[in-house]
Order: sequence, then C-alpha cells, then structure tokens
Amino acid sequence: MIKKIFKIAFCFFLLSSPVLAVVDESSAENAKPEIKHYKGEILADEIIKLDDTIDGDSIEGVDFFDDDKLDFKLFTEYTFAKKKAIQFKEGPIDELSGELRFKGINAFENVGDSMTSTYPFDINAVIESKFFENKFRFFTEYAFTRDVSDLDSEFFGKFSNLFIENNFSDNHKMRIGTSRAPIGLEGSMSSFSLPLIQRAQISRNFGDAIATGISFLGNKNGFEYNLGGYTSTRFTQGFKDGAEFIGRIGYQPFYKSEGSYLRDLTFYTGADIGHNGGDFQVYSAALNYEYKKFLMNFEYAFANGSNGDYYVPDKRQGFFTTLGWNFNPKVQLLLRYDCFDPNTVKSGDLNHEYTVGLNYFIYKQRLRFAVNYVFRDNQAINSQSNAIYFLTQFFI
Repeated sequence: MIKKIFKIAFCFFLLSSPVLAVVDESSAENAKPEIKHYKGEILADEIIKLDDTIDGDSIEGVDFFDDDKLDFKLFTEYTFAKKKAIQFKEGPIDELSGELRFKGINAFENVGDSMTSTYPFDINAVIESKFFENKFRFFTEYAFTRDVSDLDSEFFGKFSNLFIENNFSDNHKMRIGTSRAPIGLEGSMSSFSLPLIQRAQISRNFGDAIATGISFLGNKNGFEYNLGGYTSTRFTQGFKDGAEFIGRIGYQPFYKSEGSYLRDLTFYTGADIGHNGGDFQVYSAALNYEYKKFLMNFEYAFANGSNGDYYVPDKRQGFFTTLGWNFNPKVQLLLRYDCFDPNTVKSGDLNHEYTVGLNYFIYKQRLRFAVNYVFRDNQAINSQSNAIYFLTQFFI
C-alpha cells in the first residue's frame, strides 16, 4: 500500500513537469506519418443507447493531420469528435487529456396564463490522466457554473468528479474519491449523457447526488456491479453527517446468445442505505432492453427517507419508462412516461410527466442538439403545464 502511495505521488509530480510534456509531444510530432487528409463519418457507426456514458472516452483510432486548404467537415471533426490528449511512449504517464464541456438549455414553460423562459447553462472542465501502463486513472471534473452559495466550501462543492481508479484486472477496478453516486439508471449518469434533457423524477429526487467514498466496479460473465461505502455528506463537504452504502448490480442473462432478441436485456437492482440527520433507505429495480434500432428501459424506486442532493425523511416512490427509436446513427426519437408520489402517506398528490424528445447527435454526446416537449399534471396542486426545452451541447 505504501509503495502505491509513493507511485501516485511521483506521478502527480511528473504531471506538473512542463519539460516532460514538451519533450514527448515533440517526439510524437516527429513520429507522425506522411501528411494526409483524414475524412469519414467519425463516431457515426454506432447507435446511441439509453445508458451511454462519456467519462473515460477513448481517443484511439482517430488521427487528424494538416492539409493545404480548410475543410469545414474536417475542422468540425477535429474540434468536437474526439478529446485531445498527449500520449507518452516512456515513463509512468501514459496519457494526459483535458476538455471543456458546455450544455445550454432554452426552457419555455406555460402554466395557466403565464409563460416563463429561462436559459440555464453548465460549463465544466475535465482533466484526465492514465499512468503506470493504464493501471491507474485520475479523473476530475469541475462545474464552474454550479450554484454552491449554500455550501460551507464553495470551491470543493463544484467538483462533480475527483477520483483515482486502480484497474487491478481487466474486468474490475477500485475507485477512491468523489463521483456521481450510482443510484438508479439515470442517477448514476452524468448530466451530459442523459437520453432526455431532464432526469426522470425518481432520479432527480433520489439519485441526483455527488458522493465521496470508496467503490468497486466491474463486469464479467453477464454481471456488472458498482458497490461502495460513502460519506452521506454531499458535494465534497466532509464527513460530518454519517455514512452510507450504495450498490447497484446488473445481470444480462442472455449475453452469450448471439442473434437472440433478448441478448441485450439487462436487469438491475440497487440500494442506498445510510444516515444523514435520520436513517434512509432507497431500493430500486430496473431493466434496460435494446434490439437493433429499438430501445427501452423501466425503473421503479421506493424510498423510506432519501439522500439525493439533500436528506428528505418522507416515504416516496415512483417509476418511469422510456421508449426509443434510432432512425439512423444521428437521429433518435424518445417517448417517456414518468410518475412520482412525493409522500406515500398522502393520497391525490401524484405528479405525472409525459415527454417527447428528439436528439440529433453530430458526434455522439460531444456535439448534440435536442428538443423536448413535456406535459406535467401535478395533482398535489391541481396544476397542468406545458414546457419546451432546446438543448445545445458540445465538448472542446
């Protein structure tokens, strides 16, 4: 253990050395093949799934070279299609990369006779490094625009990710630090990789959480898991409130059945149990299904107290289902029904949401436009509303 700590400390020292970066980058330039013009449909050969992730994207397999004239298509590919990185042929550092992520949402909502419009936006900075033959990965994401005025430490409150991973085998790894808590299908997803512009209601209420702790992740023989112990204090504010266990397990029973209709059917179960001002337990069950261009998921969750971005003692429950169709690798249609009960002790307070969404992926999540229409029927306040959201998202 002490030896690993010294290795990590040595790696961080090397990351701060501009001399090494300059030398290796120069070597990479000298090693380039002859000048050529790369064209093609970058990232356009895969269907977008409902549970796609963006953290840890690879840069392998795509190279860009100079040309005598400006080509707009080549320029956009170079700017958005893949993250940029410095790769080192020798030494403990294998790769160092960074990017800015932007997401802006034009929101128009009509309630009764009033119309409101807002434009919330997120700007996040990401730095990632891989070292010791890719056995370790350091990943940090800082949300510049997050409102943390109510937190004790505003600087640390803006970290969405700040962790080190150790890949101790091909299928299993350990993570230490701050990351999004794996509570439910969408609760565990980055806001930049959601299929629709907003999370489902159970994900917004139970799973919208940034947690600090130690977790183990992996997949093998049809099973995938994410299990860990965390502090119940959110947004990297210390360890003052208590502790919690968060676990999520998935199983793909027909993963060996090539060509089967059920090959990409996955079942999930999850739990979030701990203490933060009071005891809380959140339990969930879900499924995710894919076949060719068709996509579907379903999730139900019950909470006897919950600890999303803050603690709520009430008993609550909800479920949602999403249907999707990929017309082609760039255009995706989504339909969602979403129901949430904010207090199971009361009656007549359900909140229903019906969503229609259209995604246009130019380079997957890295350059994406979307429009969502949402109809809400809130029985608790006897109110109905209509909303339209326009999303612009890009990484550079």
